[in-house]
Amino acid sequence: MTNITGPTLLLDTNKMINNLDRMLTRASRLNVELVPHFKTHQSKEIGEMVKAKGVERCTVSSVKMAQYFAQCGWKDITVAFPFNRLEIAAINEMVSAGVALTLLVTDVDTVRVINKQLKGNVNLMIELDAGYGRSGISTEDGEAIKEVAETIERLEKVNFYGLYCHPGNTYHTNAIEEIRQIWAAAIKKVNFVRHNLQSINSSLKVRMGDTPGCSVVEDMNGVDEIGPGNFIFFDLVMNYLDVCDESDIAVCVACPVVAKNAKTNQVIVHGGGVHFSKDHLFDEQEQKFFGELVVLEDDGWSAIIPDAKLVSLSQEHGVLKVSNEVFEEIEVGDVLGFLPIHSCLTANLMKAYQTLDGQVFEHMEKVF
Repeated sequence: MTNITGPTLLLDTNKMINNLDRMLTRASRLNVELVPHFKTHQSKEIGEMVKAKGVERCTVSSVKMAQYFAQCGWKDITVAFPFNRLEIAAINEMVSAGVALTLLVTDVDTVRVINKQLKGNVNLMIELDAGYGRSGISTEDGEAIKEVAETIERLEKVNFYGLYCHPGNTYHTNAIEEIRQIWAAAIKKVNFVRHNLQSINSSLKVRMGDTPGCSVVEDMNGVDEIGPGNFIFFDLVMNYLDVCDESDIAVCVACPVVAKNAKTNQVIVHGGGVHFSKDHLFDEQEQKFFGELVVLEDDGWSAIIPDAKLVSLSQEHGVLKVSNEVFEEIEVGDVLGFLPIHSCLTANLMKAYQTLDGQVFEHMEKVF
């Protein structure tokens, strides 16, 4: 990796493919369809690797991302974000080009706007909130859900495809059993809604998606489709949740060492908030940190180095606090590796991947 001169997002494609294979195997075993979320990688090349495994449908987090993957040849795309009616022109362009789109809705007025302004047909899913508190109609609000469902069924340009739920509160748990409990409760609530809508539409699909749940939940009875995204790379959050092993993390940020401070045992690297984001975790002393140190090797990177964490980030600077022993081993001009806290945000900021064999994979934000 002698060609690295600035912050570089390294990708271990073998780990990535192993993560994909593992999720596909889980989906098959649990009798659900994997409709993977591409918000994590946002990459044409990685999308092609996913497609090579027989996956024909994908999920994205914005209309812009849907446009990018439509241009990359994807023909069945779900935009897993409450629909922004200001983007109807882009929806019409994709529909006219033969892309099958599924959109999320949470209110009657948006459904009517979509139907009125559409030049073709789309699928709609009602987004439900089963306790996360981010977006979606509360599963407790049966009247509001029913009103949206009845409106969809009455209109001619929209097809009522199903119910969508993202139990993202799994990210705030402390144990795998808590993740499973959150999913069990969410599945029960969403299927209660589906049961109450049987007289309106008896063929509704249920899709759920968050990487913690999709990785560890064993009982998915009542779920038809899953749409996780982070699983393709994983990251330190997933590792700290015990959702993945450290060795499963498929991305690493390579950062040059630009200075050392012997008085504080701190190493300054070129890698800051514009590369990692400022997502963080807390160590055993409740101290905030932004990444874990690894040693870059010809075939990847080492296990996490103890007593060495990124403790501060500004725009371009990263401050690494290390032990005396580690400090002595690092030289200005070295290139160090850091496992990211949140791989989705890190990938979005870095905007390109360098594989271990030197290939460069594009990222949507760099080219679109």
